Amino acid sequence: MHPVFTADSIKVIEQAAAKAQGFALFELMQRAGRAAYDCLEREWPLAHRIVVVTGSGNNAGDGLVLARLATEAGMQVTLVPIKPLNELSGDAAMAWKQLESFNLTQRQPDSMIFEQADVIVDALLGTGFKGQLRDNYAEVIEQINQSGMPVLALDLPSGVYADSGSCAEPHIIADHTVSFIFYKVCQVINEGLAAQGELHLVTLSVSQSHFYQQQPVAWKQSYSDVMDEIPQRSATAYKHACGHLLCVGSDFTMGGAIMLATETALRSGAGLVTTFLHPDNRSAALGFCPEAMWHGVAFEELSFNSLIDASPKQFDALVLGPGLGRSEWGRQVFEQSFAFAIQQKMPCLIDGDGLYWLQLSLEQDPELKLRQPLIVTPHVGEAARLLSWDTAKVSEDRINAAQVIAARYNCICLLKGAGTILADGQQVVIAGGAHPAMATAGLGDVLSGLIGSLLVQGMSPWDATRVATSIHFTAGVETAGDRVRGMLASELIESIHYWVNR
Repeated sequence: MHPVFTADSIKVIEQAAAKAQGFALFELMQRAGRAAYDCLEREWPLAHRIVVVTGSGNNAGDGLVLARLATEAGMQVTLVPIKPLNELSGDAAMAWKQLESFNLTQRQPDSMIFEQADVIVDALLGTGFKGQLRDNYAEVIEQINQSGMPVLALDLPSGVYADSGSCAEPHIIADHTVSFIFYKVCQVINEGLAAQGELHLVTLSVSQSHFYQQQPVAWKQSYSDVMDEIPQRSATAYKHACGHLLCVGSDFTMGGAIMLATETALRSGAGLVTTFLHPDNRSAALGFCPEAMWHGVAFEELSFNSLIDASPKQFDALVLGPGLGRSEWGRQVFEQSFAFAIQQKMPCLIDGDGLYWLQLSLEQDPELKLRQPLIVTPHVGEAARLLSWDTAKVSEDRINAAQVIAARYNCICLLKGAGTILADGQQVVIAGGAHPAMATAGLGDVLSGLIGSLLVQGMSPWDATRVATSIHFTAGVETAGDRVRGMLASELIESIHYWVNR
């Protein structure tokens, strides 16, 4: 896994690393410019006309080092400085002194300049950008975006806020971004993911050295980090040894949700799955997945508790909420099944409308104790309700929102979004990323079933949540292929089946 830092922490690390390893900060700028040039040459090997757009800080210096290297390699380089280059200070001024004698063409921002470039290098704004864009910066960013030419951003696209992943309007839409030292928050969550294109992380030979007393705000995880954690299975395994998952949800108008969770659980290795749902959905559920044990629950005839008493089974975990709805049926199902989980001290994942009933239950009974392992999987709107915040506040700081939910509800919080955030009160992991085809109904139900399946196969709640989230995103990207829309959640199940068996 990779550590993720705030912009201020990165600055401290840079200074401490330079002092500890005995080199000047200008050496880091040289390395950054070289890494950026290497990326340009690798990604656009036929590029000849390069336009480097610079601002006023060290990001400009990185761009000027790239410009010198590109010129020495025989490329035609044009500089578009928003701040006069002879007014730069510090290391950026030193980078300009190295380049000044080359007498490169300098131009004012103009649409035609950008449209004639093979590659535009964005060295306008770095990690220190805060507040609003000045008019001249906004204008040049719009010209670059409208040119349609490839863009290489240095460290992060101009207009992206380093510590949140939110973006000013306008902001650079890059094809590739070269990031230096460690990941910044904007490179793993929120709109920054869409702005940066393909991200290339270059450490510049800065060692971790315990991060020089700086603490990461999170850790970035990918499938390769978790693939070896998937439980191994003996050749002599039998179904009862592979876990029994209880799934509860799907009122009569939302039958598909718990069906998706159920099939995913079976296809990802749960030995047995028993599912309780509205009786109107039972026939369809049997046809959808005959391998599950489907129970139709109608409270005017038989309660959830009565079914449990009449047919006692040993369940290993509960997935509660997909398609549950907010009717009286949903309320009774939630209260009885959640009470059953508490009584049995059973690991419980709550999703969808289960989160609505959870928050309502705690409002009505603040003393309600959530002692058993609990996982909640809200999207931003559901998180706002759990916190009594507005959605804008959650969106502005999703990492903090996940941490507060984890602390308030004594749970593991999986906060969905571009870059899914996992928090358990002690640690934060960011898994997955962003893909337009994954903006489709039912993906959360599939994820809930996958987490439940890994739980009953013996993984801890934290590990099951982490591993499932990375598998889910990897399967989504693979299933989408070249598509940006129209993917169905049910399509992921076969891909998940593949990834859990690699």
